[in-house]
Amino acid sequence: MRLSELISGAGGQVLNFQDVEVRGLEFDSRKVTAGKVFIALSGEKVDGHDFIPAAVRQGAVAVIASRKAATDLPQIVYADTRAAMGKLARIFYGAFDDMQKIGITGTNGKTTTAFLVHAISRAAGRNPGLIGTIYYMGRERVKADRTTPESLDIFKLFGQFRDEGSRDVIIEVSSHALALKRVDEIRFQIALFTNFSQDHLDFHKTMGDYKQAKFHLFDLLDPEGWMVFNADDPASAELRIRSFKKQIPYSLLTPGPYSARVRNHSREGLKLEISGPDRIYQVKSRLVGEYNGYNILAAFCVGTALGIEADTIIRGIESLESIRGRLEIAAPNVFVDFAHTPRALEHVLKTLRLYTRGRVIVVFGCGGDRDPGKRPLMGQAVSRLADYAIVTSDNPRSEPPRAIIRSIEAGMDPDRYRVVEDRRAAIAEALKMRKPEDLVIIAGKGHEEEQILGDRTIEFDDAKVIRELLGTDK
Repeated sequence: MRLSELISGAGGQVLNFQDVEVRGLEFDSRKVTAGKVFIALSGEKVDGHDFIPAAVRQGAVAVIASRKAATDLPQIVYADTRAAMGKLARIFYGAFDDMQKIGITGTNGKTTTAFLVHAISRAAGRNPGLIGTIYYMGRERVKADRTTPESLDIFKLFGQFRDEGSRDVIIEVSSHALALKRVDEIRFQIALFTNFSQDHLDFHKTMGDYKQAKFHLFDLLDPEGWMVFNADDPASAELRIRSFKKQIPYSLLTPGPYSARVRNHSREGLKLEISGPDRIYQVKSRLVGEYNGYNILAAFCVGTALGIEADTIIRGIESLESIRGRLEIAAPNVFVDFAHTPRALEHVLKTLRLYTRGRVIVVFGCGGDRDPGKRPLMGQAVSRLADYAIVTSDNPRSEPPRAIIRSIEAGMDPDRYRVVEDRRAAIAEALKMRKPEDLVIIAGKGHEEEQILGDRTIEFDDAKVIRELLGTDK
């Protein structure tokens, strides 16, 4: 593609123009090779403009920037290079109208629902791709850097998935991605809302801002697309009034054309009765926790919107055995879960309470440089629903671990917890104090394999640590 084609219709101030051949786009100067255009993004900690000289040395043929750069290369200046990057990515790689793009947003349940939809699409032979918190997954599975990558990386993944024959792409869409315009150039054919509760107020500042960021996904829904939403969540009232002709509200509380009833749940999984418009379906799942009824029903509705036969949808749901870090059984009676919000902790602890005659012991902490307001709320949830807790470090990042722990303690019952700052030692303490009838839950980090301590990042996988401490690691 020529530079003139790339920037046509994308606006911007053009300087030093030469109609060079463009072989690709990069926002990481280390990935620039001959013939590529470098896009300078300004972040919280790093300014991409500082790396323009490095990109030039690597062979960049043009620069996209938010201010004039000291280079003789062609450069196009935009007020917002992050927004421009999405537009340029769509022009360079295409809009991928031949693939069904399914966006999933909400505070909790995105990952589980995304994996369920992926399993349904796979059962239908649609060769799906997945972009989410744990993996970016096509034919190969790559560990995710973030829930929703930058727009340029999303379009590159789209290209990879299309080359592999994907008909569907399932995308977990975070509130950060929506606020930072990472998905503004995507037109979704299906948009799903799971639920809404407090999280990420370090970034969004108010619950109203956070909610509007989530609901921006529906601004990106194709006018002929499907809006799927949890009718039991109070926030959905704002979605009902949207003018989309194709809407699927789903409920576990109110009978309707898309509703469900959890008939049985145990540590072995769930049995659901799902009511469709024409008949009732019996569904079994190996996912643990009554709250997963919502995720299963949501995925069923997405499968319906995709036009997949109900029997195939159910076969896909039933094929999914487990999800990394989502009530993952790391050892007998020892679970690992990603729960890192008050509501998610409540769901997990209420579930485990039903599955034991003994105590529920929880090890948890809160992330540093993240919403501090939820810390005492998480402490309250644990004090209310667990028998005993060990408060520890999660990912303290740049904050002093003790300061984070003190914020959690403000919501705790002082007689039913202790503080063990080192996470490995805290897990060891919980394993040591448990009795055969007790259940232990290590909450907060789930699938994560690292811990961020100040300016250090160390290897730390809760499930692996549990197995090492118990001597069962292979």
